[in-house]
Amino acid sequence: MCAGVLRMNSQKKRKDMEPACTWSLLSQQKAASNSQASMSWKELKGRYLLFHSFSVLGVVPPTNLASHVPNLDYREVFRNHLKEKYLKIGVDKCYHHGKHIESRLLIVKEHGISEKTPCGIPQEDNFIKIEDVFDPDEEGSNSSQTVVLQGCAGIGKTAVVHKFMFDWAAGMVTPGRFDYLIYINCREISHTANLSAADLITNTFEDIDGPILDVILVYPEKLLFILDGFPELQYPVGDQEEDLSANPQEKKPVETLLCSFVRKKLFPESSLLITARPTTMKKLHSMLNQCIQAEILWFTDAEKRAYFLSQFSGANAAMRLFYGLRENESLDIMSSLPIISWMICSVLQSQRDGDRTLIRSLQTMTDVYLFYFSKCLTTLTGISMWKAQSCLWGLCSLAAEGLQNQQVLFEVRDLRRHGIGVCDTNCTFLSHFLKKAKGSVNVYTFLHFSFQEFLTAVFYALKNNSSWMFFDQVGKTWQEIFQQYGKGFSSLTIQFLFGLLRKEKGKAVETTFGKRVSSGLREELLKWTEKEIKDKSSRLQIEPMDLFHCLYEIQEEEYAKRIIDDLQSIILLQPTYTKMDILAMSFCVKSSHSHLSVSLKCQHLLGFEEEERASVFMTPALTLNRSFQLCNLPVSRIHLLCQALRNPYCKIKDLKLIFCRLTASCGRDLSLIFETNQYLTHLEFVKNTLEDSGMKFLCEGLKQPNCILQTLRLYRCLISPASCEALAAVLSTSQWLTNLEFRETKLEDSAFKLLCEGLKHPNCKLQKLKLCASFLPESSETVCKYLASVLICNPNLTELDLSENPLGDIGVKYLCEGLRHSNCKVEKLDLSTCYLTDASCVELSSFLQVSQTLKELFVFANALGDTGVQHLCAGLRHAKGIIENLVLSECSLSAACCESLTQVLSSTWSLTRLLLINNKIEDLGLKLLCEGLKQPGCQLKDLALWSCHLTGECCQDLCNALYTNEHLRDLDLSDNALGDEGMQVLCEGLKYPSCKLQTLWLAECHLTDACCGALASVLNRNENLTLLDLSGNDLKDFGVQMLCDALMHPICKLQTFYIDTDHLHEETFRKMEALKMSKPGITW
Repeated sequence: MCAGVLRMNSQKKRKDMEPACTWSLLSQQKAASNSQASMSWKELKGRYLLFHSFSVLGVVPPTNLASHVPNLDYREVFRNHLKEKYLKIGVDKCYHHGKHIESRLLIVKEHGISEKTPCGIPQEDNFIKIEDVFDPDEEGSNSSQTVVLQGCAGIGKTAVVHKFMFDWAAGMVTPGRFDYLIYINCREISHTANLSAADLITNTFEDIDGPILDVILVYPEKLLFILDGFPELQYPVGDQEEDLSANPQEKKPVETLLCSFVRKKLFPESSLLITARPTTMKKLHSMLNQCIQAEILWFTDAEKRAYFLSQFSGANAAMRLFYGLRENESLDIMSSLPIISWMICSVLQSQRDGDRTLIRSLQTMTDVYLFYFSKCLTTLTGISMWKAQSCLWGLCSLAAEGLQNQQVLFEVRDLRRHGIGVCDTNCTFLSHFLKKAKGSVNVYTFLHFSFQEFLTAVFYALKNNSSWMFFDQVGKTWQEIFQQYGKGFSSLTIQFLFGLLRKEKGKAVETTFGKRVSSGLREELLKWTEKEIKDKSSRLQIEPMDLFHCLYEIQEEEYAKRIIDDLQSIILLQPTYTKMDILAMSFCVKSSHSHLSVSLKCQHLLGFEEEERASVFMTPALTLNRSFQLCNLPVSRIHLLCQALRNPYCKIKDLKLIFCRLTASCGRDLSLIFETNQYLTHLEFVKNTLEDSGMKFLCEGLKQPNCILQTLRLYRCLISPASCEALAAVLSTSQWLTNLEFRETKLEDSAFKLLCEGLKHPNCKLQKLKLCASFLPESSETVCKYLASVLICNPNLTELDLSENPLGDIGVKYLCEGLRHSNCKVEKLDLSTCYLTDASCVELSSFLQVSQTLKELFVFANALGDTGVQHLCAGLRHAKGIIENLVLSECSLSAACCESLTQVLSSTWSLTRLLLINNKIEDLGLKLLCEGLKQPGCQLKDLALWSCHLTGECCQDLCNALYTNEHLRDLDLSDNALGDEGMQVLCEGLKYPSCKLQTLWLAECHLTDACCGALASVLNRNENLTLLDLSGNDLKDFGVQMLCDALMHPICKLQTFYIDTDHLHEETFRKMEALKMSKPGITW
C-alpha cells in the first residue's frame, strides 16, 4: 500500500532548466541552435542505420557521415521521434485543451517523509508539478519509482502524460533520469490475447531496426514505463500472484502482464507512471508499494477562462459564454472538466440565442454529451440527416461491440460491418467522433474513450430486436447487461444509461439518433437498482458516490428518495471528492424521507482551491452585523451540501464531517442550516478547524430558535479560547443541546474556564459532557477545580467522561469536592486511564457513600491495586446510591480484593454488571467471587473475567454458582486456560434448570474436540443460550460436526455461533450449510 505523507519540495523550481514546454511549438531559436533537433525522424534514422552498418562491418565510416552523427545513439533518435510525434498530437483537436491543463497535481499519498501537524489535521494541500514527481527530495534521496496519476474521465490524464513525454524529449523534464520512455496505452492492448514485455518495448521502437531490445535493457533503472489508462481488474489481485512473470520474453494475458509491471516482477529497477480512473484505484492500491499518488486537478476558473479565450476569435464571445455558464451552477461545475469545456466550445463557435437558452437547461453529464452530438447533427453540410443518423447508429453498435470485447482500435472492416463506409470516415461529420489511430492509415478510434462509453449507453437505451444483429448479445437479459456494466454503479456507461432514461430527454434522444428509447427499460433499470441496494452482498461492493452520480443523471427526486431511504446511513471515505461529487450527493440527500446518518471523510475537496481565506473579508473584532458577515464570505467547500440540508424535506439527522479542511465560510454555511432545519440532531467534526470566526458563525446558528441540535462532537479539532467562549454562549441559550463531546482536542485551561461559564449558567440544559484526552498534564488540577464548580452549579449534568486525561490523585481530590455536593446529580462517571492510585479510591469512596444518583463507575486502566478496590468496596457497601455498572478492568488486582468484591455482590442488590478483565484474579479469587454469586441478594447479570489467569480448577466453583444463580445472563471466560476437563465440569452447571445464561464467551480457552460432547449436551437441553463464542480453540471437523448436530435440535435456541473455519473440510461445511438451511436465523 502507498504510505501517506506529504513532500515539501513540490514548489521548488529547477535552476538548470527552462519552464516546461506546452503543446505550442518548441522555441524556434532553440531548434535552430541544435542541428540534430532540426533533422526529421527519417533522416536521423537513416543516418544512424548507415552509421551502424559501417560499425558492424568493422569499417570506418566516411568522414562526412561521422561528422553528422558525432554521438548519435538510440536515445537521441528516440527523443527526436517523440518531439515530432507529440508536436503533431498537440494540434489534434481532442488534445487541444491539453496546453491549458496545468501540470500541477495534488499529492494524495506519498511515501518516505512524515509531517506531524496539530491534532493530525492537514494544514494545507500539497501540490507538485508533473515534471517534479521523479525528482529527488531535498535531502537528495531517490524519489519514488512509481507515480500514479488518478482522475475521472475527461480530466486530461492522457494529455498530461503526452505533454510530459514531449517535455522530456525536449530536455525540459527529469534531465538525465531516464534514457527511454516506454508508452503503453492499456486500452489499445486490452483485447490482445497474450503479450510479452518485449512485445510492448519493440512496439514502441517499431520504426527502428537493430538490436534495440538488447540496447535499452542494459540499464533498466533508466527506463520509465508509462501505463496509460490502467484497466479495472477483472479478478482479485491475489488470484493472479502465482501467474505473474519476471521474464520479459514470456507471453501472458494482458491483465497479468500489467500486474507484473505494477508488482515490480518485471523490471524491478525501472520506474512506472500510471494513469487510472478512481474506480480502478481500489484494486490497484493493494499492488502498489512506496508510490506517489496524485490527483489531476480540474480546471480552475482562470484556466477555464484562458481556454475559452483560446477557442473563440473574439474575446467578447468567449466571455459571454464563460459568464453565461455561471447562470447554471451544475454546468459551471461540470465545465471545470476539460473534456466538457472542449465539447461546449467546439459546438458553440458561433452562438445563437437558442443555444444560450439550451445551455441553461444542461444539468448532467449526459445532457452535455447529448447536446454535443445533437449540435454536430444540426451543423451538417454535404450529408443528409438520414445518412448522418445511420452513421451515428453504426457508431453506437461499434462502440458497444468494442466495449464488450475490450477493443478501442477499429479497422475499416469493423466499421463496414456496422454500416460505416470508407467514404463516411472521411466526412467532416464523423470527424467529430472518430479519428485515425496514431501511426496508422486504416485504423480508427473514438476521439475520447468517454465517447465510446456514451454511445454504448445509447445503443442499449435504444435497443430493439433488430438492433442486436451486429454482435452476439441477443440472448442476454437486461439484468445481465446491467450486471456486466454496473460494477457497483461505477461504470460511466451505466451512469450515461441512467441519464438517457430521464423522461424529459426522450425526445432529444429520438431527434438525435432517430430511434425511441426502449419501452420498459427505465422500469427495468430502476427495479435492478432497488434490488442491488437491498441485497446486502451487492451493497458492500457499492461506493455510495457512484450510486449518487447515477441518481443525479436521471434527475428524478422521488426515485432518489426511494433508493436513499433503503441506505439508512451513508459513509463516504475516499481521500478526495470533487465538486461534482458533492453536487450529486446533495441532490440525492436533499429530499430523503428517512432519518439519514451521513459521514463524509475527505482530505481533499477538489474544485474549491480558489476559495479565499475568510480572514481577508473579516474585521478582527467581528463587529459587523450578522447578515453582512454571512454574505461577505466566499463560497465554502460544503455549500452544496448545506444547500441540501436547508431543504425543508431533508431529514439527515446525523452529520459527521471528517478531515474536510473546513474554514470560516464553512461555519457560515453550517450556521444557515439551523435557521430552517428541523431534523439535524447530531453534528460531529473530526480533525477539522473552523477557525475562531467559523466557530462563532456556527454558534450563532446553534442559538437560532429553530435549531434542535442535541449532540455536538469535536474530535481532534483545534479549539481556541475564543471558540470556547462562543460555545459557552450556546450552552447558556440552547434549549436542545444536551450532549457536548471533546476527544483528543487539547483545551487550554483558559479556554476551558470560558466553557465552564456556559456550563454553570442557569439556562444550560447539558446532560452529557465528555472530555476524553483533552487536557494537558500541567492544567489537569486547575481543570478539575473548574469542573467541581460546574458540578455544584449544574444539576442537569448526569454523565461526565474524563477518561484518558492525566488527572492524578490530586485532580480527583478536587473533582470529588464537586461530586459530593448535594446539587451534583451525576449518574455515570468515567475516570478510565486517568493515572489514579489507591489514594484516589479514598476520595471516590467518600463520594460513593453520599451519592444518591451514581449508576455507573468506570476506573478502567488505573493502578488502583487491591487496597484501592477495598476502599471502593467499603464505599459501595455503605452507599445510598444505586450503582449498577462497575468497571475495574486492568486495575492491577489479585485474589486479595475478591473478598471485598464478594461482600459488595452480596449486599448491593443494584449491581448488575462487573468487569474484571485482564486482572490476576486466579482460581482462588474466582472461588471467592462465586460465593458472592450464590448469595440471594446478588443480582449480577454480566460478569467479565477475560484474561484473569483462570484454569480448569475454577470450573467447579462456577458450576456450583450456576446451580443457584438465576440472574447471570452474560459470562466472559475468554483467554483463560480452562481446558477440556474444566469445560466438561462447567457444562454440568450450564445444564441446570436454574441457569439462565444467554451469552457465553469461551474464545482461546484451550478447548479441543474432547469437550464438544459435553457442549453438545448443553445445546440439546439449554433453551436460554443464544450466543456461544468458541473462536481461537483447537476444534476439528469431528467436534464441529458434533456441535452442528446439537444445534439442529429443536430445543436449541442459539442464534450466534463464533468458530474458526479455516481448517475445516468440505463435509463439515456441508453440515454447516444444512444447519443454515434448517435454521436461517443463525449467524457464524
